[in-house]
Amino acid sequence: MINIADRPNCYFTHSVIADLVFVLMRVFDRDNALLELSSIYSDNYIKTIKDNHRFVGEIIPSLPSCGYEMLEFLLLKQNFNDIEEYKNFILNMKDEEFFYYFYGQYIDAASLKSALQDDEGLNKLYSKYGYISTSYLALKSLFSNKKLFLEQFFSCLMNLYTEEFIKEYKNIVFQVYEELPNIEASLSKLEPLEFSQGIMGKTFKNRGPYEHFIFVPSYFMYKRAVRFFNKDQILFYSPMHESLTKKDMTKILKIISDETRFEIIELLSRENSMKGKDLAERLKLSTPTISHHIEQLKEAGFINEERVKNSKFYSINSNSVDKFMDSLSTRLKNNKN
Repeated sequence: MINIADRPNCYFTHSVIADLVFVLMRVFDRDNALLELSSIYSDNYIKTIKDNHRFVGEIIPSLPSCGYEMLEFLLLKQNFNDIEEYKNFILNMKDEEFFYYFYGQYIDAASLKSALQDDEGLNKLYSKYGYISTSYLALKSLFSNKKLFLEQFFSCLMNLYTEEFIKEYKNIVFQVYEELPNIEASLSKLEPLEFSQGIMGKTFKNRGPYEHFIFVPSYFMYKRAVRFFNKDQILFYSPMHESLTKKDMTKILKIISDETRFEIIELLSRENSMKGKDLAERLKLSTPTISHHIEQLKEAGFINEERVKNSKFYSINSNSVDKFMDSLSTRLKNNKN
């Protein structure tokens, strides 16, 4: 890691581990996020990986962060480029310890211990922390077959670590370090937390204090940014700022054309951030209905989600909204001209 901007608590690095996890997430994404990797992997190779890792393919879409959970462990073992060390560190964890960190340290130890013992304990866990999976059956499979999940996860990771990937990664590392002057310039003017908020387009509920801030650019991410924190904060983000395509624009327009979703956007714009339960009360709708609309808006990139203990707070992603408005304005003006 490189110390940056003459700040003793700010660091910059790249991470082959994170980038491989991002690629793995693309492989099992259901919205064709894999297309940009066609220069590295053939369709047949990806099909073989999917066929040989079906359990991982079923579990990852059911997770609240669709696989980002596996990066939580980099908070504990901040070696971002030693794949073998990362693997052994996780495999040597006891079950309770693994799931505690896997779910961001939000689940209490007693609930985890009970869930790992029998179905009654797991049912109680799911009733209390329903956000940890979109499916009870997927959750039960994960808790019953954690070893299989990790075996397939790391097998998949190493199958993706091909000569073609390594070659592409070496090229990308040069691009990553071209981002360093931009970060240093920003951190010379902004506090690291403020800079982090700007990258994510939101005001954080979880504000530390953090001992260290670690910034990790990635050209393999297909989301703008994601951060992990306990005593330190690690922020993974994409430095790419691609314009929205016509397909992107029409998809977003369809999503926000729904009256309820538009009301949610308006309400969050006024209130800054709200819990799902409060949104439901204000709009006189059921919590499941609100959750459905929130998922649609998250797909459009308009909504940030941040967990504080057992509560989810939603806010507008100002970066995504600004990008959409700029793209819409540019397209309509160009068409007019």
